[in-house]
Amino acid sequence: MEKTDLPALYFTADSTSNAAQKSLLFYNKWSTFLLIVAVIASIEGTKISWLPLISALCFFGSLSTYVYSKYQKFQELWYQSRALAESIKTASWRLVMSAEPFNARDEGQNLEAFRKILTELLLENKGLGKNLSNFEPQHEEITDRMLEILHSTFDEKKEIYLKERIENQRLWYSNESGKNRKNSMKYLWFIVGVYIAAIIFLLVRIANPETSFLPVDILAIVASGLIGWTDIKRYDELASAYGLTAHEIGIIKSRYQSVMSSQHLASFVKDAENAFSREHTQWAARRDK
Repeated sequence: MEKTDLPALYFTADSTSNAAQKSLLFYNKWSTFLLIVAVIASIEGTKISWLPLISALCFFGSLSTYVYSKYQKFQELWYQSRALAESIKTASWRLVMSAEPFNARDEGQNLEAFRKILTELLLENKGLGKNLSNFEPQHEEITDRMLEILHSTFDEKKEIYLKERIENQRLWYSNESGKNRKNSMKYLWFIVGVYIAAIIFLLVRIANPETSFLPVDILAIVASGLIGWTDIKRYDELASAYGLTAHEIGIIKSRYQSVMSSQHLASFVKDAENAFSREHTQWAARRDK
């Protein structure tokens, strides 16, 4: 199922999570940039009379940006919304595959149980409040595509779950693990380069105390900003977690050919979704770190 095939609440939670992440990274970049400008202006302020004022304004701007980001709780909103979105996705796949807890013979009973779960998730995340108010009114909580899969034959369901869930998730986790690993190494070398440059400049200052300007202070701010950025993005943590999940999905996939009946498929989906649900459990845990 595509994003638009999932419930409206998933679509809203997913959009909220993505927007919160972008806002967090945006304000982090601006806070660091203004701090660097403030330091440069402060150093050069001894030569140009109006630069100390610029430095003070940039320091204030950097502080204001940082406080605003903390006040808006972008990081908490990012993680909480992602956990909600993943919970809804898991419940949706369980529903369309008639897996526990939606394995009653009566379809109406299963649909009502699904509505109840959405309501419970909404109440558990009522703290998101106004952030979940942005949705398309024509987008349903139980979509036509969900009902289409629900009414499919066993063979059709088996093929759909393999292609659109297992293989899709395995490819996504594998790709994301690789991206995070590359980004981790890239930023590591950036940080190492900045530190080496700072050490070289300090050695130059020791050898030539008369040297007028060496950007050691600026490099210190840059290094701090890069370290803060990697802490927010958690490249190493995600590379490891996503890599392990990709392997786990591969093991799950290897057992898929043995699924020979609707009951077996429902049991298989239950176990598979329990594995997938660790992702939103991890997001919920990250929210409190």
